[in-house]
Amino acid sequence: MDTAEIIGYIAATVGAAIFLPQLIKTIKTKDTKALSLPTFILLNFNNLMWLTYGLLTSDSAIILSQVFVLPMCLVILFYKFRYG
Repeated sequence: MDTAEIIGYIAATVGAAIFLPQLIKTIKTKDTKALSLPTFILLNFNNLMWLTYGLLTSDSAIILSQVFVLPMCLVILFYKFRYG
């Protein structure tokens, strides 16, 4: 594994971890009033595009990050629609 791949996996891990605190808070409190609906719609679309790109280019770091990020963002979006 070269330096670029290591950096890619670190970025993927941090990128996935970014949404974890928001996901936990959203599930616990069901409070989504402060969350922007357009932002989370765009985030989900962006994550889907990154996952597609990762699959098309066989970039495992991108695929790995999106396998974790996309479901978290989808759950937050679901809570936004349900409780927002």
